[in-house]
Amino acid sequence: MRDLINLISLLEAKAEGENPTRLKKVIVDLLKTTDEGSVLNQVLKVLQAGNIDERISKIVGTDADARQFIGQITDAIIKSDASIEQKNAFLEKFPKGILNAKMLVDGKEHSFEELVGPGFPTELLKNLSVQLTSQGVGPGEVALAVMSPNIKWSGRDVGGGDILVNGKPVEVKTRVSSGGRWLNTRKSNMNLPAIKQAIEDASGLEIPARLSVDNWVNVYRPNIDPKALSGVAQTIADGIFSGVSNKRYKEMLMKGDVSDIIDEHLRTGFDNYKTLSGFEGILLMDLPTERTQYFKEYDAMADAIKNDSVYIYAPEAEMMPKVALSGGGKTKTAGNAAAEPAAPVTGKGKGILNKFADMASQITGGPRSTPKSDDASKGAGRTKRR
Repeated sequence: MRDLINLISLLEAKAEGENPTRLKKVIVDLLKTTDEGSVLNQVLKVLQAGNIDERISKIVGTDADARQFIGQITDAIIKSDASIEQKNAFLEKFPKGILNAKMLVDGKEHSFEELVGPGFPTELLKNLSVQLTSQGVGPGEVALAVMSPNIKWSGRDVGGGDILVNGKPVEVKTRVSSGGRWLNTRKSNMNLPAIKQAIEDASGLEIPARLSVDNWVNVYRPNIDPKALSGVAQTIADGIFSGVSNKRYKEMLMKGDVSDIIDEHLRTGFDNYKTLSGFEGILLMDLPTERTQYFKEYDAMADAIKNDSVYIYAPEAEMMPKVALSGGGKTKTAGNAAAEPAAPVTGKGKGILNKFADMASQITGGPRSTPKSDDASKGAGRTKRR
């Protein structure tokens, strides 16, 4: 309590047109009515932060990408358990860039700590990656753009890729709870009805809603007349990948084993996605293990990724599997992970915080900000196979 009183005394000089003695007495009286540690800790943070919300708005708001999300960014910084010294250091560095954009796309695996620094910057990158999302905006896209003046969010520009890194279009696929698909359904122009018809007519077998590579190799392909197989394989290849040469994929459908077909499905799929969407490469971002790696070609990533089920036929949104970085890194424990929003204070404690927030805004001259909990966006779960 003595620390709180001392901090309030330090803030009195900022009060304009107010009676600081009266404000201090009201605040102290309010705080005397509670022994809740969560309330006292949050009050202490507000007092220590001073007018940090104004400074965040002024400094971070100079970035065109960050300006659109300034409320969420300010909230994330204020709510963080990081010290005020760490937050001030972040704000001082922000105008020149927190994230090393050149390192981000050098093709090597990097930890978040390498890219933005340990502690608070890494925590903030993780938090913003899931908070700054909306319809059409995937995890990580805006968060990366906010962290460097050399990274632009493509939501503000015309062209391929989710972000522009030093002017080059980059697609971002971030694993929150599952990986991302290499698929642009607006441009993929798939012909799934033709695939279904060709396989059923040639094999005499009805195909399920999702036809796996294993089923193709071991059940359907053996039931197709070898003389008809080339035509069926071509229909499948053309029906899935229309933007690039699919000759190699057709060959694997005809004679490859399960692993051969899956590998070529990913390779051709990567090239098809890249061509149709107009990006230079894909940045795989992994929040659980705090890692990123950038790839321009599939062969460079083949040994660095993991994927879920690959289908010859499925709903269009599932025709490319979810892909994420494999191995490496270490999933962070609860003690090292980005801080979750604090549980909301209820009852008498909440009333005290609300009153205190009003008092604090008068002292600091900043807008009222009351502690609350936010639901972080979560990656889509894996679709259940039928």
